Amino acid sequence: MRRLSLPIVLIVAGLAAGCPAAGLPSWEMAKMAGIEKAGWGPPAKVDGNACRAALAGKLARLTVPTWWGKARRPAEGTVYLLEVRYKDTAAKPAVFYAHAGVGGYNGPSEVHRFGGLGDGKWKTAAVPLSWDLIMRRIGPDDVTELLVRADKDLPVASIAVASACREGSAVWRVAAQQYDRQTRHWVGRAQADKRKTANAGKKQTPVLPAAWKDKRVVPFARTYMSEIYPNSAPQKGEAGAMLKLRMARNEYETAAFGIYVNPDGKGKVDLLGAKLRLEGLTGPTGKLACEVDLRAAEYAVVGAGSGKYRLFPQRLWPNYPVNIPAGRSHLFWLTVKTLGPASKPGTYTGKIWCRAGGGNLATGAVHSALYQAAVPVEVEVVDVMLPTMQQAGLDLGACIAPMVPLQDLKTLAEFNHTGMHVWFGGTQPKMKVTDGKLQLDWYYLDDWMGYAAGKLGMTHIFWFMGGDPYGFPDTLNLERDLYRALVGDVHRGRRTFLKKTNAKPDKVLPELRPLIVDFVRQLGEHGKQAGWPAKLVLHPFDEPAKWVQSHKWDNPYHPVIGAGKWINPHFKDSCALFREGGKGHDNILIGGDIHHAKPGLVFVKDIDVFCTNAIHEDQKLGEKVRAAGTEFWQYSGCNDQAPAHRGRFTFGWYFAAYDSVGSLIWAYNTLGRFDTSGGRGWGFGWYTPFGTVQTPFMIGVREGWDDRRWTALLKKRDPAGAKKLLAPIFKDAIARRSRRGRDTVSDFYAEIQSYERMDRWRSQVVDAVLKAGGK
Repeated sequence: MRRLSLPIVLIVAGLAAGCPAAGLPSWEMAKMAGIEKAGWGPPAKVDGNACRAALAGKLARLTVPTWWGKARRPAEGTVYLLEVRYKDTAAKPAVFYAHAGVGGYNGPSEVHRFGGLGDGKWKTAAVPLSWDLIMRRIGPDDVTELLVRADKDLPVASIAVASACREGSAVWRVAAQQYDRQTRHWVGRAQADKRKTANAGKKQTPVLPAAWKDKRVVPFARTYMSEIYPNSAPQKGEAGAMLKLRMARNEYETAAFGIYVNPDGKGKVDLLGAKLRLEGLTGPTGKLACEVDLRAAEYAVVGAGSGKYRLFPQRLWPNYPVNIPAGRSHLFWLTVKTLGPASKPGTYTGKIWCRAGGGNLATGAVHSALYQAAVPVEVEVVDVMLPTMQQAGLDLGACIAPMVPLQDLKTLAEFNHTGMHVWFGGTQPKMKVTDGKLQLDWYYLDDWMGYAAGKLGMTHIFWFMGGDPYGFPDTLNLERDLYRALVGDVHRGRRTFLKKTNAKPDKVLPELRPLIVDFVRQLGEHGKQAGWPAKLVLHPFDEPAKWVQSHKWDNPYHPVIGAGKWINPHFKDSCALFREGGKGHDNILIGGDIHHAKPGLVFVKDIDVFCTNAIHEDQKLGEKVRAAGTEFWQYSGCNDQAPAHRGRFTFGWYFAAYDSVGSLIWAYNTLGRFDTSGGRGWGFGWYTPFGTVQTPFMIGVREGWDDRRWTALLKKRDPAGAKKLLAPIFKDAIARRSRRGRDTVSDFYAEIQSYERMDRWRSQVVDAVLKAGGK
């Protein structure tokens, strides 16, 4: 454990064999000319160190040549290890950013946080910079940007690209462990005061059979749909129980378990550095060909309402050593991914060993005893290849603001996302109007869309050209930003647009109409030529059913009129313009997010994709939409503490009951950077330079869509049998939705309290698929 706390620069020095280092640059800040206007102070000497200060509260920007050549990004899988030499004057961790091409309006993306102890010591921060978090900046020069922000003037002596490594190498693994640990550490410090009063879950009395009463380490199996909290304890039938997974030959499947520290009669022996290791997964054909992912939960502080807090297993980090106090539990996850034809059918068994040292967390005392226990695992691989989402005719995407890094996008694609839902307010091409002609630069979007479609096979993009009507017309992002491009002045253009549209809100302004048509036309042509996802669903603006409301946000920039009856004709007018621009382009569709049934149905013939969260307002809504020749989709929400069972039920059995062919999740990354204790955010995943930190909800959503892939296969193999089996299941799913989560504007979700039924439904479908046979 002490070795893992060494500075990463020392670790890298010991492991750098095979990692390229020649020709990597470094920058001495005192010698960098002309950066005073970029958030840096003048050259100075502090404690004998030549440096410049990153000025308090400013984004200190350093423009540097690309060191990987003229390509837009470094080679996929590359991680650079940067050293930042600085004096720790900050009261909070400083933030290191880079130009990744995916930030809002192509702004910087956070990479890592460092320091923040305010102890005045000179230190070297290790900042891992992955291939998808750095990009060549648009323009004629081969340059990119590195940036620092701190809450106090932060003297920085140098920034150096110390070495590079490839994904999966020894250096990469150690750097990932260091990054993960440092991130959990700064989050722990940020949440320390709130953690003192945070609820650790309902206190459970352990129910231990005789064989486990005297064991120090007690593993216990519990469905991943039920969270294990620090105050949880094994209940009847859980201690020592086997983890059982049943899966197709091309599927992910997850199981969860807890480790409970059984206190002895003399006081407390805490577990120190508990970590997992899988042994086996062997069967009749030998070792199972698969990928195994072991993860441990991070109990983060989240809001519990009325100024109170609770601990929630918010993030699932790759297997790391955890400390577990006596009388407490910790949550762990196992995910198995089968590899298609290489994964042979059969039943495979193995064990997950948990090993830990002992000691006293309060005093810091450590003793030499080693504690361990084994969790038995059984994986049944059935002789089935599930259809992909695309083969099943299904779609899933989550709202993102801004775009996610490419490693994050890859994880989402692997977890059944067939596309993403982006917002024009922040994600748009560079626009310019010259002599009345609209000029668009797709540089950044081409990089991201090309990877989504070409590398990951994503097939659709929802693009919201405007936001919530409560902010109308300032939330008409496409119209507003086109007007700014037309005028050539950001502020004057925005104010003029707001003033004119406030005065005549029913229609798109005359001077914008040809520009909107041309924008859609160019988008359709370019998307085809550049290999973007095949289906681009354009939403003129969000939630047009608010036309029956009268409400507006306060806008200190300029008065707005908000929602009202004018929303209806304005949305329809926008749809008509989009339709005109999309003529002849089969990749252009028009969509609408409809949060109320009756006032939303008036748009059903204006759009091609009708996406709603209001099915409970009209059980026949899907039938009405399909009768109009429009695709029927459903959407739902999540937050920073959404449970796995909610994601599985909503996007699996519940939405399947209405036969919607696609779904939207609000939202994926609209939340704080790891620490969300200051207020609830909308999201369910966090990017890092080493991949995605998963959440229970993320895995629940994946499992829900796997349920739908199974039902799609059953419908193909045995249509009559599928109808007979699924009709009562779907009826039960609808009947058992809880009464909560039905505020379609502010708090919308669907959940079932008796979530163990979902496993039973899946098992019935799998049995029926096997009985039906076929390929």
